[in-house]
Amino acid sequence: MVKQVTIRLRLTLLYSTILGFALLVFGIALYFFLQFYIFNDLKKSLRNQTDLIQKNVAYQLELSPNGWNLFIRLDDFDTVGSGIFMQITNITSGYKTKSSNLWNVDLPFSTEDLQKKKEGFYSSVSIHNSPFLIYNHPLILNGKLVGVLQAAYNVGVIRNFLSSLQWILCMLSVFVVLLAMFMGWLFSKRALKPMYFLINATKNIKNSEDFSTRINYKGPQDEIGLLSETMNSMLQRIDSIYGELEQSSATQRKFVADASHELRTPLTTINGNAEFLIKLMKSLHEKLCDLPEREEIEISLEALNDITDESRRMGRLVNDLLSLARADGGLQINKEVYELQPIVETVVRKSEFIPKTVDWTVENIESLLGVYILAYRDYMQQLLFIFIDNAFKFTYQGYVKMEFERNGNRIGLIIKDTGIGMDSDELIHIFDRFYRADSSRGKTPGTGLGLSIAKWILDEHDGTVEVTSYKGRGSVFKIWLPIYIETSIKKPRHSGRE
Repeated sequence: MVKQVTIRLRLTLLYSTILGFALLVFGIALYFFLQFYIFNDLKKSLRNQTDLIQKNVAYQLELSPNGWNLFIRLDDFDTVGSGIFMQITNITSGYKTKSSNLWNVDLPFSTEDLQKKKEGFYSSVSIHNSPFLIYNHPLILNGKLVGVLQAAYNVGVIRNFLSSLQWILCMLSVFVVLLAMFMGWLFSKRALKPMYFLINATKNIKNSEDFSTRINYKGPQDEIGLLSETMNSMLQRIDSIYGELEQSSATQRKFVADASHELRTPLTTINGNAEFLIKLMKSLHEKLCDLPEREEIEISLEALNDITDESRRMGRLVNDLLSLARADGGLQINKEVYELQPIVETVVRKSEFIPKTVDWTVENIESLLGVYILAYRDYMQQLLFIFIDNAFKFTYQGYVKMEFERNGNRIGLIIKDTGIGMDSDELIHIFDRFYRADSSRGKTPGTGLGLSIAKWILDEHDGTVEVTSYKGRGSVFKIWLPIYIETSIKKPRHSGRE
C-alpha cells in the first residue's frame, strides 16, 4: 500500500519547487545578462579603440625597382588601451605593424571577408589555445582594400569568470533550495500545529465515543478556527441525534424485552391448555369409536394441534427476541473456565432428539480432551445447538457431520452438511436478523433470528465463524474459539457437565 503524502510534505515540496524555479530563472537571466553586457562593452571598446587608432594611420607611396609601393604607417600605439592588442597589416606587401604587447603573435584575418563586408566586423579565434575576440576594420584607399586594422582582446579570463559564475549560481541555488526545504519543513510543522491539535482532539473523541466533548481551540479565528467551530457544531448535532437515537433504541429494547417477558406467560398458558385439550379429545376419540361425533373430534384435534404448533413457534420467537433485547441492552456475560469436551458431549447427546432425516455423526471428539475455554456454559451450548439445528433444518438428504480442529491457540468446531447450500449473495446476510434464504422460505420452520443470536454469543466469547457454502451442495461452518491459557493465578475449572 502506498503511503499518503502529508500536507506538510506537500507544502514543503511545493514552495521549494517554486523557489527552485525562481532561482533557476533568475540564474539564467543573470548569467546571460552579464555575458551580453560584458561582451557588448568589450566590443564597443575594441571598436572605439580602432576608430581612435585609424585617425593616426598614414598612407605613403614609394618608388622601388618593381614600381610604386603603398606603405601604411603608424608612428606609435600610445593610445592603445590596457589589455588590447593592435595590428595593422598591409594587404599588398604583407607588412605588419603591431602594438608592443602583441610580441611575435600575428592576428589572423580573412581577405575574402574584408572584401565582402567592406566594413568592420568581429571574429572569435583561438591563438595558442587562448580565445580572442578580434575587431577587423578594413582600410580603404580610393575604393580599394589596402590593409586591415585589428584590435583584439584575450577573452579567456572573461570566459573563466562566466564559467565560475555558472557553477556558483548552480551550487548556490541548490544550497538555497535545500535550506528552504529544511526551514520550510520546520516552520510548516509549527504552522500546522493547530491542525495536529484538531486531529488529536477528534481521535480522542472517536476513541472515547463521548460526543459531548468539544474541541477546545484557543487560537486565532483563521481557517483552523473556522474548522474547529464547524467541527464543534457538527459534534453538537451528532450528540443530539445520537442521544435521540439512543433514547429511542433504549425505549424500543425495553418494549421488546417487556413484551417478550409478558408474552411468555400467556403463550405458556395457551400451549398448556391446548395440550390438555388434545389429550382430552384423544381420550374422547377413543371412547366414541364409530359415533358421528368422532369426525368432529378429529377436526377439533387438528385445530388444537395447529394452535399448539403456533404457540410453540411464538414461544421460540419470544425467547429469541428476549435474547436479542438483552444483547442490545449491553448484557455482560459472566464467563468461567470450562473444559470444552463435556459441553460438546452434552450438545451431541441432546442433538440426537432433534427431528432429522439425515445421518448425524461426530468425529475426533477426543481431540478436545484437555482443551479449556473461558465461556458461559449455557450460552455456549445454545450456540452449538443453533448451528446444528440449522444444519438439520436445511439438509433433506445426506448427512450432518461435526468435526474438530486445533490451530495454534484456537480450537475449531466444524459443522458440515449436504443441504441446500447458499450462493455468495445470500452468505453476506445469513447473520442479519429475520433473514432467511429465499429457497427456504415457507419450507422450513424458523424465525430467522437463530444465527443472529449465535453471532452475538460468538462475539461475546471473542470467537469467529467462517462459512463456506455451495448452492445445492451443502455448507461448512467453522466456529473458532480462543483456548484458555493457564496463568500464574489459578482459576476454578468446571467439567462442563450438567
